[in-house]
Amino acid sequence: MTVSVEGAAVEPLSMVDAYDVPHAVVTVQVLVSRDQLAAAVLDAVGDVFGGGRHADELTADEVRTLVRLSLACMSALELQRAAEGVASMAGSASSRPDDRAVALAAYRAVDRAFPGTLG
Repeated sequence: MTVSVEGAAVEPLSMVDAYDVPHAVVTVQVLVSRDQLAAAVLDAVGDVFGGGRHADELTADEVRTLVRLSLACMSALELQRAAEGVASMAGSASSRPDDRAVALAAYRAVDRAFPGTLG
């Protein structure tokens, strides 16, 4: 299943500074894994909300917006490393319970916002 987050109801993510003039809206489609989506959610929750919001509190629209923000700002290598970290936190018996709970909440947020799979 492909979930499109572009369209009339979604404002373009602006990378333009206040003093600059917008020139174009560029749409980029990115194929990502569930781990990468969870990592993008956690990255943006930390950056946007400073940890003041929990992933379980986010609406599907908020999750999709946060993912767009993270994917626009993270390199592919950063995203992959973060995805490996989230997967490790969620699946390792040696993870701290608080870390595991945060990671699992990110996966639940991803499942709300991106309910299907492509495979």
